Amino acid sequence: MAKITVIGSFVMDMVARLEEFPKAGQTVLGKSLGVYPGGKGANQAVAARRLGGDVEMIGCVGKDGNGKTFLDLLRNEGIETSHIKESEEVPTAIAQIQIDQAGENKIVVIPSANHAFTKEDLYAVREVLSKTKLVVMQLELEYEVSLEILRVCKELKVPVILNPAPAVKLPKEILGLATYVTPNETELEILTGQKTQTEEQLYSAAEALLDMGVKTVVATLGKRGAMIATAERKQIIEGYRVKAVDTVAAGDSFNGALAKGIADGEDLAEAIRYANAVGALTVTKQGAIPSLPTASEVQSFLIDQASKI
Repeated sequence: MAKITVIGSFVMDMVARLEEFPKAGQTVLGKSLGVYPGGKGANQAVAARRLGGDVEMIGCVGKDGNGKTFLDLLRNEGIETSHIKESEEVPTAIAQIQIDQAGENKIVVIPSANHAFTKEDLYAVREVLSKTKLVVMQLELEYEVSLEILRVCKELKVPVILNPAPAVKLPKEILGLATYVTPNETELEILTGQKTQTEEQLYSAAEALLDMGVKTVVATLGKRGAMIATAERKQIIEGYRVKAVDTVAAGDSFNGALAKGIADGEDLAEAIRYANAVGALTVTKQGAIPSLPTASEVQSFLIDQASKI
């Protein structure tokens, strides 16, 4: 089985559900509060593992109750954790998340231990990276560390999926180090400075990333599905219509599924179709990691969808 290494974040999510988001200076009453393990790195690692991937997670947690929760969770999922750093100086990261009645979300992340993972920690796992089939990363570690991950993987000739979230403008020479870049529509706008409302605009923005040296762009488009763009083709692969309960981790589950498909050598379009189904299933449940589906759940969903055609 091809090994996937996820380098990234751990975030304990504090999720408040409410009717409508408050305006500036306004106080509103919420409906409920839940606390769930999440973070883009952890979400993507668990997503790939639940779909049958051979996964290792690398990053940093605090030496605290939340950190122990993450380590226990990953080990119970069957994810390799031996290269996760435990910091005694800073706590495990947390996020404050608001979800409205339409299932949309607003998120503030306090990075803490995620920013305690250093370049030196990265160099210490260089041999681990050299033996992996695919690296998955995001931008929730320190900016300079994230850039160094791309540089190291390029030196090792290991392909990288860069999920550019939270999105920041990245220099051309850095974007060109990524094999796959997987923005959502908003992130694609930030990366390129171009609008992404129409299909033509999406293709134009994707072309801008390709011009920066990215080999493959896979942009998630919510209920519309996902766009694939390479030098040879540009195509929107239709998504699945479901009732959204909570959109947290939808993109992460998509990236985990995409990583599994790429690592297994699947046709990219087929891997994206499968990842669309995984993302759709994820939004039908609350929470981040608790919402991530298993391979058998995805198979049942796809059979059900096929029966409706």
